[in-house]
Amino acid sequence: MNDLDKGMTMRNNKMTLRKTDVCKRKKTIAMFLAVFIVLALTLAASSDVSAAGKVKAYGMLTSIEDDGTVIIDKIGYLVSPSVTIRNYRDESILLRDISLPHNVYFEYEYRSEGFMIILIEEVAG
Repeated sequence: MNDLDKGMTMRNNKMTLRKTDVCKRKKTIAMFLAVFIVLALTLAASSDVSAAGKVKAYGMLTSIEDDGTVIIDKIGYLVSPSVTIRNYRDESILLRDISLPHNVYFEYEYRSEGFMIILIEEVAG
């Protein structure tokens, strides 16, 4: 190989290195963004349900179903057999004693069966 061939090869290698460096940077940035997006989605998906176990909320109880579920804000929840139900005077009542629709404070947690309500309290007003 003569010097001209070596020079051309070196120039080509430098150009190739530059293109390779740019590709490596792009891949690194893409990898960083992918990891960031996965982390952000994971944090967004892990709400209070998985972090604390028990979620506290307010909503409008609109229906008590025959299959043991209640509808609050258009979402169906299972009702725990050991649920605590209180009226606005803090007296223990039955679920069927709540007039519908009614604003309620409720606590639920995720169990293997789904979202299970463990406390329902009527909100005065």
